[in-house]
Amino acid sequence: MFLFSINMQAQDDDVVAIDVLGDEFIIESPIDTLNFNSGKPQVFLIQIQSQNDGYTIAGNDIEHKELLKNFNHNQVKINYITKQSYIRLEDGQYIDVTDVNASYDAIVFWNGKSKSNLKTQEGSRLATEFVSEQLGQKKKSSYITNSELYKKEIAQLPKQDNFTEKSRKVMNRFLKNYSISEICTLNHHLFFNLNQDKVKTITVYQVNPKGKKTKYEQIHLNELNHPIKVIRFDDDGKTVYYATEFKYENDILKSIKHDEREDFIRYNDDVLFFTSDLGGANETTFYILKDNELLMKRILLMKDDVGFEEQNSFVEQRLEKGNINYYIDNELWTSTSKSAPNKFPFVLTVTSYDGENVVHKLREEVVKKSDSQYEIFYDNVLHVHKGKNNIQLNDRGLLETFTYKDENEMEKYQLEYTYY
Repeated sequence: MFLFSINMQAQDDDVVAIDVLGDEFIIESPIDTLNFNSGKPQVFLIQIQSQNDGYTIAGNDIEHKELLKNFNHNQVKINYITKQSYIRLEDGQYIDVTDVNASYDAIVFWNGKSKSNLKTQEGSRLATEFVSEQLGQKKKSSYITNSELYKKEIAQLPKQDNFTEKSRKVMNRFLKNYSISEICTLNHHLFFNLNQDKVKTITVYQVNPKGKKTKYEQIHLNELNHPIKVIRFDDDGKTVYYATEFKYENDILKSIKHDEREDFIRYNDDVLFFTSDLGGANETTFYILKDNELLMKRILLMKDDVGFEEQNSFVEQRLEKGNINYYIDNELWTSTSKSAPNKFPFVLTVTSYDGENVVHKLREEVVKKSDSQYEIFYDNVLHVHKGKNNIQLNDRGLLETFTYKDENEMEKYQLEYTYY
């Protein structure tokens, strides 16, 4: 492991070097030389990984995205340096980050004026604040301002429940996420088994090609069709992989007990929310109903986040132009569109994004063959069928068998029910 620090050393009064304290080395591969002219202020965000397996920089492109978001490219040039380089400025100054055996993590500011000294910060965290100070501004990284907003929102949550009929509607819809097996969903969106009236238990089996059944999941419901306990089994069909229990008072959900924690459910009119203790962080999750869609918002705050605010996070589903859009830290990750309900063929499309670029698109088309038989086709972004599900319902309109087939494999699930 290389122990290193970022140093400023003047050479001949007009050269500045950023170097690593360590052993001498021999460059075994060509190193880029990057030349920069005077004029516009320049920022060098340096995040370079050693070619050794040892020391690593615990970071990603968070600071790069922050700089691009917070500073106009007409005002300052952001240079993202991710490989060993020799950086030469027009006035003779240079930045030497050529050691292939070293990792570098720093930010350097040059005002673009000849003979002006470089300003440097070891470590790239709070890059926006560093650059802002050099420009005489008072900007903050979004993870700092967002953390302040998240904490304020959590602090303002009511101490007492305000359970209303709107709360009951949200609760009932939220509980369907647990009372209906994921086998009955389309990409986690409810589709089959929307009416499970009088159902007491649902047992899901995996069925191998020889017809042997292995227990996969079991759901226990009360007479209100609310879940009491959900059990997922290990591959042997006997060992419990995890179990979730639901506790009620006067038919109102009060807590959800998982293997390692218990979440206590709270209500504020049309909002259901709870806070989960995840060990090093608290995660508060909110649910609301909008146009019959259950939408989630989640705020994760590190318990001791001073110096680690970038690890706090915010995810949210928004209903926009009829689509359910999923955001992480206010960046769009997925967009889900659905055709009109109860009309066939029914089409669900999930589009995944990286920034403004579409990186994946999944299309599921449900074809109704009869009142008890359905087919589901899966397409990739090229709209080439990659697989097909055959769905068989029982005489109560509940999913009975789910069979997936493609060119390489077949999977089958069988659902069995008991009733009140």
